[in-house]
Amino acid sequence: MARQRAGSALADGELLRGVPALLGVIDVGSNTARCVVFETSSAGTIRPVYETKESPRLGLGTGPDGALSEAAVARGVHTVRRFAASLRRLGVRKVIGVATSAARDAPNGPSFVQEVERATSVRLKIISGTEEARYAYLGVAGTLELRNDLVCDLGGGSLQLAEVRDGALRNSVSLPLGALRLSRRFLEHDPPKRRERDELREHVRSAIRSTIEAFGGHHDRLVAVGGTVRALARASIELTEFPVRRVHGFRLYDRAIEALDELLAEMPASKRKAVPGIGSDRADVVLAGIAVFEELERALGIDHLLVSGAGIREGIALEAVRAKLPVSSETLVDRSVTAAAASFAFDDERGREVGELADRLFGLLAGRHGWGRSERLALRAAAGMHDAGIAVDLWNHAQHSSYLIRNYPIWGLDQREILLASMAAYLHDGDAAPSAWKKRFLPLAGAPELAVALQLGAILQVAKTLADVRPALSLTNGGRTLTVAFSTAGDSALPSRWQETVRKAMERVFGLELRVRDG
Repeated sequence: MARQRAGSALADGELLRGVPALLGVIDVGSNTARCVVFETSSAGTIRPVYETKESPRLGLGTGPDGALSEAAVARGVHTVRRFAASLRRLGVRKVIGVATSAARDAPNGPSFVQEVERATSVRLKIISGTEEARYAYLGVAGTLELRNDLVCDLGGGSLQLAEVRDGALRNSVSLPLGALRLSRRFLEHDPPKRRERDELREHVRSAIRSTIEAFGGHHDRLVAVGGTVRALARASIELTEFPVRRVHGFRLYDRAIEALDELLAEMPASKRKAVPGIGSDRADVVLAGIAVFEELERALGIDHLLVSGAGIREGIALEAVRAKLPVSSETLVDRSVTAAAASFAFDDERGREVGELADRLFGLLAGRHGWGRSERLALRAAAGMHDAGIAVDLWNHAQHSSYLIRNYPIWGLDQREILLASMAAYLHDGDAAPSAWKKRFLPLAGAPELAVALQLGAILQVAKTLADVRPALSLTNGGRTLTVAFSTAGDSALPSRWQETVRKAMERVFGLELRVRDG
């Protein structure tokens, strides 16, 4: 197969009209390089189906003027050559390649790009710090509903900060505070001396605080992107046996970062890499990354950051398929279900029908139980995905649907909502909640969440049972009875077993009587 050229992100966006298709994105950073293949759709969804990475450390050994060393150039070319070979084997015809901080800052960055193209036929575009921040914003906006937030993308050579107001990107800046760059400049010993770490932290604090002051205003959340924060999240998840294993949406609290700092600071890099989640490519730069995140939290006056599993590669792909962004969490959930249906070949139209009825029943009951938008989103995802497990096993599909919700990327939900949706899907066939949940899902889901999951599961069971006949639902008899009504007599042939299913769910979980009224 002939090698394919890759142009700029915008140019390739013009060429992706024949979707669904495969799109390859290569991102060569200062520390690591990644290659991701996305399955794209004309609906504006992307789904990663292949990923590989290497650590060519392009920013290692640079000259006084920032020039890339010959060894770094050779490592970078070798890495992209391997990526290109993988993409050819996978039949990926469209590839977008970018290079970030190290190539951007190096006077020989353009010659490195030319060398890569000669050796691999892959054309890397050196993107500016502003472009890098924008792609990070797009990647996050494709997975989370943004409000008045600050998106930070920590790479090996630079830190991008994107200020978000009312969901839209307002300002961005790129600072020379990358984890590899800081480690090389300040941390001479392994493990580093306290004096070295204090000097690094003071340097970071000064740069970050002046930038945050220039932005002005209040930021609701700090959303963090990049390999270093994902490594910290994985370490925290592994060390605490957190119930949701995905890093996306994980809340990394300041106390957890401090605990990791204390654990890792006394170790040499050779031992840090053995800590679950850290790995060899982050072992010698993770302490600098911790300092950056701690200073960001302090400057913003917040006690945690929200980890994003999506960043510039997802942002590039979303721009290429012209995904409409920013959008609501509801839209993100719906897009995710559409992508999942294509992947696992289940009927998402059926899920929408069940979801509509479930939402109506939710509206009737929400006030008395104190539910809000969060619970409604969880129910929406559970309804859309309740049949996904059929792709694995028809007879036990509820359990497999539950697993897929926890592990497939359902965007727009936080981790509590993912867990609620997963539990509701498990319960939608009327099965009892496993006793192991009480311990397994702590601390994310305690007794209140388990009770809500049981209620959402009952709503989903009723909606699944009645979706085909689409009745009107109302609370009557002073709110003590759920009335299921039909507009005409011909529509009212509700099988007795269906009535019994609905009656049991309403009585057992909500203490409601059932009345079926025909036309």
